[in-house]
Amino acid sequence: MSLVKADRNGIELEMPYDSRLIGNPETGVIHSGAITTLMDSCCGLAVFTRMEQLEACPTLDLRIDHMTTAQPDKPVRAFAEAYHITRSMVFTRGVAYQESRDQPIAHAVGTFMRIGQNSMKSMQERFQ
Repeated sequence: MSLVKADRNGIELEMPYDSRLIGNPETGVIHSGAITTLMDSCCGLAVFTRMEQLEACPTLDLRIDHMTTAQPDKPVRAFAEAYHITRSMVFTRGVAYQESRDQPIAHAVGTFMRIGQNSMKSMQERFQ
């Protein structure tokens, strides 16, 4: 995956087509698990576009509605935004697509738990 764009409005990632991601060898269609991973990553990164300071925010809940399959031999893009932030949670929504956001492959809604800055500091200390 690579970063296409990031700002306070959201984040956009691109996942290139790769034969290792194929779920059905007969059609060449990307496995839905790869799309789910793309959406989880995109929604998770969208959290940080709205945070004032870095803090741990693991995925608490992620719902993916797979609308159709991705076309073989084409990259898949994802866009996600953090649309509501509370003291303990961040709520995100996103879409995976190839040609246009108006022709979605999948929709995602994610909830991320804010653990806090102190947790980030203790994790950094643990791994130093």
